[in-house]
Parts: sequence; structure tokens; C-alpha cells
Amino acid sequence: MMTRKQLVAIVLSVFSVGALAQGNEPEVPSGDEWRFTLGAGAGIAPEYRGADTYEAIPIPFVEARLGRLFINPITGIGWQVVQTEQLTISPVISYERGRDDVGDISDLEKVDDSAMAGVLLSWTPGPWQFNTELATPVGGDLEGVRLRSYLRYRGRLTEQLSYGFGPGATWANEKWNDALFSVSDEGAARSGLDAYNPDGAFLRASLNGRLTYHFTREWSVSSIARYSRLFGDAADSPIVKDVGDANQWFGSLLMSYSF
Repeated sequence: MMTRKQLVAIVLSVFSVGALAQGNEPEVPSGDEWRFTLGAGAGIAPEYRGADTYEAIPIPFVEARLGRLFINPITGIGWQVVQTEQLTISPVISYERGRDDVGDISDLEKVDDSAMAGVLLSWTPGPWQFNTELATPVGGDLEGVRLRSYLRYRGRLTEQLSYGFGPGATWANEKWNDALFSVSDEGAARSGLDAYNPDGAFLRASLNGRLTYHFTREWSVSSIARYSRLFGDAADSPIVKDVGDANQWFGSLLMSYSF
């Protein structure tokens, strides 16, 4: 039976894949016809946010679109209330993992996952793509506000081989940082880590890359890699500084079918 730890890792990896594999480009509404992309693969990801240990995980992938409605692993469920050739603005409901009590932080309190409500802006001038989303938790143990953005350049090396690469950044306020990277006095007594109460914002910067080979119009395989680094009070937390690593890596290989 799949454990909660494995399920959370899979969801995290699917979110990472969704950001790179499909690109979330705004498209002209497809009318009354559903459009789907189904995929499966495997990846390597940190055990938890800030961990220095990694695990291999399976990656299922599902994306769907009907007119202005979209269901996507990275952006969640949304509706494009503003849609032009290059710009879309959408209210979205998505998912964000909390902090599981596993590995080196097994003696700390668990932070429950949360649903997120926010607004997504996507701008795609030519080969460039810029996405930014502002969201807040609407349940679970997470608190505060999160802003995440990325810029990507997309192109083709050959008719069948396409690529995408670029930087990304995530910022969140003090409440968000406190929920994910604090160590309570009770947790410190159980784990041996120092008690910690961050008083600053959370920041993560990343570099992302994707290489996709298109066998046919429907079938493709993508290799995806991401390096990210935690900064500020998040990186100074004992969860990261003492038993983890501010440098985070993710890699995956995904086969997908679109119809």
C-alpha cells in the first residue's frame, strides 16, 4: 500500500513536471472538445523541502483542457477570465504540500498539506514565456502568502526535438516561512535540533530545463531537470542548515500521449 510520504512525493514531482513538460502556454479555446495529455515516468526528488536525501519516485501525469477551463499539475484547476493571443489571467485552485515528519525531521511536528486559492498570469511573447501566481492557503496548516514566477525560453533544435529553459523564483511571507521551517521547543527536545522561529520571508531561486523528443504529434518523451536553492531564514533553519541542504535537485524522465 502506498504511504502518505510516497503520495506527497509523487504529487510534488507531478507539479515539478507540469511546470516544464507542457509549459502552460495560453491557447485559443478549443470549444466543446476536451483535450488531454496523459503521461507516466520516474524521477529523483528530495525526501522533503530542504532535505539532503533523495528518493526514486513514480510520476503519473494528467492534464486536461476544455475551452477556457484547464486542469494542470502545476497551476491546478483554473478558468481563463482574460484571454488574448499572448496574455491570460485566471483564478486557480491548486495544492501545496506541507512538511511531513520523515527522515531527519521525523521527530518534528507534521505540517498538513493545504489547498491554495490564487490568481495566475501567463504572458507568452514569441518564444518567451512568463508565468506568475499569487496564492494563499485555504485549509491545512500552511499560512501566509506565496508568490512564484518563472521565465522560460522555448525552441526547437530539430523538427522532432524541442527544449525549454530558464530561471524561476518563489517568495513567501513570514507566516509561510514559520509554518514550514520553524522548530518548536517540543520538537527541539525530541529531535535534538535547535529551536527556531524564523522572522523573515522565504525565498527560493531555481534553474529549470526540459528536452522533449516528439515521436509523433501525439507521443513524446521528456527529460526534465531542476536545480534550486533556498535563501534567507529558510536556509538558516536547522531543518536545512543542520540536517539538510539548501541546494535542491530534481530530475525525471516522462513519456506522454496527447489527444
